[in-house]
Amino acid sequence: MRLKMFKIIKEYPHRFSIRTFFSSQICCDSSKIRNIGIMAHIDAGKTTTTERMLFYSGFISRVGEVHTGDTVMDYMDQERDRGITITSAAITLPWHNHQINLIDTPGHVDFTMEVERYKNLLKDGGILILDGSAGVQAQTLTVWRQANRNNISRIAYINKLDKPGGDVTRTLNSIKKRLNVKPLLTQMPLGRGKDLLGIIDLVDMTGFIWNKNSDQGKIFTKMDSNELKNTMFNSWKEALQLREQLIEESCDFDNQLAEEVIMAERYDLVDALNLRQGLRRIALNPSSGALVTCLGSSYKNIGVQPLMNAVIQYLPSPLDVSYPFLRFYGSNFCGLVFKIVHHPQKGVLSFVRVYSGTLSSNSAIFNINKQQTEKFSKLMIAFADDFRDVNEISAGNIAVVSGLKLSRTGDTIVSSQSVAKAAIKAASVDNDKSPVNDDDEADDEINEAILTTPFIPEPVFFCSIEPPSIAAQKQFDIALECLSREDPSLRIRQDPETGQCVLGGMGELHLEIIADRIRTEWKVDVELGKLQVAYREIPCSESKLSEKFERRISDKIHSLQLSLMIHPVKGKGPSEVHWTTDHEAVLNFQKIKPPLKKAIEKGILSGLETGPLLGYPVMDAIILINDAQIGRGTSIPMISGGATFITKSLLRNTDVRLAEPMMDLEIICEDDVVETVQQDVTRRRGEIDYSTARQTSEGEGISLLKGSAPLAELRGYSSHLRIISSGKANLSMEVSHYQLMSEHDQTAAIEEVTGFAQ
Repeated sequence: MRLKMFKIIKEYPHRFSIRTFFSSQICCDSSKIRNIGIMAHIDAGKTTTTERMLFYSGFISRVGEVHTGDTVMDYMDQERDRGITITSAAITLPWHNHQINLIDTPGHVDFTMEVERYKNLLKDGGILILDGSAGVQAQTLTVWRQANRNNISRIAYINKLDKPGGDVTRTLNSIKKRLNVKPLLTQMPLGRGKDLLGIIDLVDMTGFIWNKNSDQGKIFTKMDSNELKNTMFNSWKEALQLREQLIEESCDFDNQLAEEVIMAERYDLVDALNLRQGLRRIALNPSSGALVTCLGSSYKNIGVQPLMNAVIQYLPSPLDVSYPFLRFYGSNFCGLVFKIVHHPQKGVLSFVRVYSGTLSSNSAIFNINKQQTEKFSKLMIAFADDFRDVNEISAGNIAVVSGLKLSRTGDTIVSSQSVAKAAIKAASVDNDKSPVNDDDEADDEINEAILTTPFIPEPVFFCSIEPPSIAAQKQFDIALECLSREDPSLRIRQDPETGQCVLGGMGELHLEIIADRIRTEWKVDVELGKLQVAYREIPCSESKLSEKFERRISDKIHSLQLSLMIHPVKGKGPSEVHWTTDHEAVLNFQKIKPPLKKAIEKGILSGLETGPLLGYPVMDAIILINDAQIGRGTSIPMISGGATFITKSLLRNTDVRLAEPMMDLEIICEDDVVETVQQDVTRRRGEIDYSTARQTSEGEGISLLKGSAPLAELRGYSSHLRIISSGKANLSMEVSHYQLMSEHDQTAAIEEVTGFAQ
């Protein structure tokens, strides 16, 4: 066994340090655990920063680089080929007697589901990485909103300050304007651009200077305030002013710190410990309106160790985060399955966040969502694509278990069925409900006890996918089943008219990666059809319909009569079903049992999933139920089916129009190609709202263009933009909203999708 270990280390010397490889200790003290996710816009330096963290903590003995394709966290072939992060990777590393469970998430908008699932999981903390030369970018806003939605504590790290365009002040202003928070700058750069040498920690006035010729940033010089004053007087004087500004701004967000400052009477007498504790209280409150901010250049090995210190100092431990559902489980084991991976050797691996209790190896678990017991074979911890067996994992940690066949992303698992029943009972008591036998109401009680599942975004692109032959169909089906279990944002359906398999995804790159994985991992040479935009259908007028649905099955008649009205509501989003509040109708509705009412609602929502124009979901509408009559003995499936049938009839009698997804664009380009880019966006039915110009420290002119354009016009646009700008422009975009199409554009879209002119 020992010879085998040394053989692995010899083959992959940069991946392991011997000390880490033979260590299998997992921190059991929750106060010393930090669960953090790294989030940012694409190419802001997430993976590079993570790689430095691994190196400085002793996990790896040589730093890998994204551009050379040998990083630990980007281990998929597709990630190394493209130089981007596609799937989130988890890793555990030690730092200053603490344990950091770190997640490196994608920055590309096509893989926003990977970010979303980790925001839902890691409500403990996060690091928002910003490109110091670009500030807040399109995907930065997306991950920021995801973090806000999940109430995540976070700190910011302004990276790439070694670049010619790196500017701390401009980035701070970008944070204020676009994120609507006050950045609290805790560090000051020493030098600028290629002359960046290090940083000064403004909290305790300590300097960190890195020798560019030293051991890849592992060795640095630490200077106290007296040394800074004697050797770098001008920098020390500027740092004093910035420290006073930091204290003054921090007092606006923390009353306890403000009182301590008043007691000290002078800013220079404020104790570093008190200031750090105040900053920690601010960071632990995501709604404080302030953002603790650090500086550095990960690629140049500057500022990463102080950033890791900041993770320990400012971000919460699992004990600092309140999870309301834990009151239902007490000290019993409770965990959330947040990711599924199909490993070529180890089979199905389920990543589990342990929220309470202890998860032990060779034990069974009960899946609350599936209401079934499962047994797993191995319990491990993750180190990117390497896994190490352990005997047990305590609360606050991330576990990897193999052998679960039923569990999917978002499922809650507990130690036994009795624990689940106790949690459900506690949830019903907590909500002043009495235990009931009705299945639907029992489901509601279960939902009170289980964890929140991740928000799954709707796909914006569709395309057909086909195996090369009938012989490959079985392997093709297995591949799709595995991929859909791994990635909830991947939608797979069978087209009822053509019989083709249709994939729905978050973008072109998303679907390309799926096809590439099927070819490389399952050896099925699939072909993708033409990309189709995921339109929506929106009612433009009110409409009423009273109709009776009736079917005879054997000698039994099933009937449902509904009186429905559709109300367009601009900007509503997903359509909803409401029951009228008319007094007479309410009295009638009270006679309908809750399961039957839910069957009607379910049927109406099902009817809204396919609009009358092209079969896309209907949005921005409210369906009002004015009357409902159910025939005696009508089954629940027939009630749902009847409601769907009547809803489709209502939609056919309504003025419905297509709406297309609009994308927010951000294009960074050199000044000499600005006019070319603007003209090209306009030609694609887009608009440039405004542009800002700036100069780098080397005198180069760079412009930032912001605008919007229909997604249908942006297929393959990243490559096209590089061609027309000779590589001088970079594009980032995200879905903004759905916009009604003109009659001309709608006719063209219908013709493109159906192949027939109207």
